[in-house]
Amino acid sequence: MIRYKKPVRVGKPQLEITNHKGSSPLVSPSIAVTGAPVNGASPGPQDLPVMAVGGGGGGHRVLLQGVDTLSITAGGLQASSWLMEQSQIWNEYQQSYQSPDDFICIEFDDKWWELYPYGRKPYKYQLRNNEVGMISIWNTDKWEGANVGKQHIHIHFYSKFLHSFTTDTLEAEIFRIVSQLFNTNTAITIQVSRADLHSDVSSVKMLGMKDVENSISRCKFRDYFYEGREEFNQDDVFSLTPLTNNKGGQKLIDNELADKLFNMLHNQVEYGCDRVMMKRDLETAYWGNKSTGSIWGKVYNKTKQVKVKNDDDTPLLWIENGWNGKDEVVRVEFSMRRDFLKTMDDGKYVSLHSFLSNVDIVWKYLTEKWLRLVEDVKQNNSTWSIITPFWKCVTGAFKEIGHNIIRVKSYKAKVNQLWLQGIGCIKQMISIGMVNNEEEYFMRNVIKAVSNDLQSSHHQQQYLHRRMKLGIA
Repeated sequence: MIRYKKPVRVGKPQLEITNHKGSSPLVSPSIAVTGAPVNGASPGPQDLPVMAVGGGGGGHRVLLQGVDTLSITAGGLQASSWLMEQSQIWNEYQQSYQSPDDFICIEFDDKWWELYPYGRKPYKYQLRNNEVGMISIWNTDKWEGANVGKQHIHIHFYSKFLHSFTTDTLEAEIFRIVSQLFNTNTAITIQVSRADLHSDVSSVKMLGMKDVENSISRCKFRDYFYEGREEFNQDDVFSLTPLTNNKGGQKLIDNELADKLFNMLHNQVEYGCDRVMMKRDLETAYWGNKSTGSIWGKVYNKTKQVKVKNDDDTPLLWIENGWNGKDEVVRVEFSMRRDFLKTMDDGKYVSLHSFLSNVDIVWKYLTEKWLRLVEDVKQNNSTWSIITPFWKCVTGAFKEIGHNIIRVKSYKAKVNQLWLQGIGCIKQMISIGMVNNEEEYFMRNVIKAVSNDLQSSHHQQQYLHRRMKLGIA
């Protein structure tokens, strides 16, 4: 059944105007398990561990870290009775949908979700809440046709939701949401489809081109060369050389040579970043390819981004972790898909529980094996290359920071921005509509008309409908 809540009357708001060689990849603990957002006071900078490298103003400090994007798939033998009942209503809605404005919102998990009038292959239903994420659901009439155990539900969680939980409560919150879509008597399997890990580190200045050029990575985006302990001999070269006669047939590669090729693929290294974005100064450096790769990374100027996006919340969190307000904040971010996680310890970290319990080891591999920023690249033996003080701080991001600050969403900056835009448009309209420079009649009529329209919108529950669509009702 689709239910609508009555709007809650509140007081009038007051607006404030204002390459490395090593063993095979590993991956272990530090990200999520149970509960709801906590709105308690965050610890002050004096309570937090300082990770300074180099001392004084030239040091670096970890300001924030965590999971920035998370997509999961879930599977179970039976859908919940609630989902089975709702799917009948959703089918009728999809069949009768005509106008883009003819949307409906359903109540799920004590939140309002917008139901899309169409699916996205291979999923039939889509639910969206701007504060939580996007849920895609398999056709309940063909439930057995999905890959049992991991394909019935796909959920993409937004960063604003992920940041509202500590690493000790995130997993349990996700399981609580997912379990409402399955029969509680059946086992539920939850696997990671994609995840982004990030760390914000303060620096006196933004990294330069020389800093990102002196990097060693294992991204498989460009041409490669072999650098390993075993060299190819003449017999190996002959074995790989195509036959030149016309007798046909196919040469087989022996196991020893196949092992050499496998090691070459997984241990080769690249020097320098793949591409950069810059104006006068470096803004973003990329390693790997998002469109075709299973793992990619980037380093960019987060200080500049929060200014462009008018984000007043993130700098406040930096200050709580000891930011002085002057240094640049550099974000290091890695994105990975399930294909990459399958290569780590035989796919041990594909499950949500294992991944969230071992994020620090995933981060350790990414920052010590997959990508390193070094003082000087020693191509003869990349293991001798010494990492920079900045990168030393990055590698310890998930084990050194003591308090994972819960980032409670604040709409103050957004409300102020919308107020300035709205009141500016009204002033512009009054200026154009005035007959002369001294007229006040038109201004008073505009004020009265605006007041009447806002009150009428409240009685017609337009604000409630907007809040439902925004996902904050």
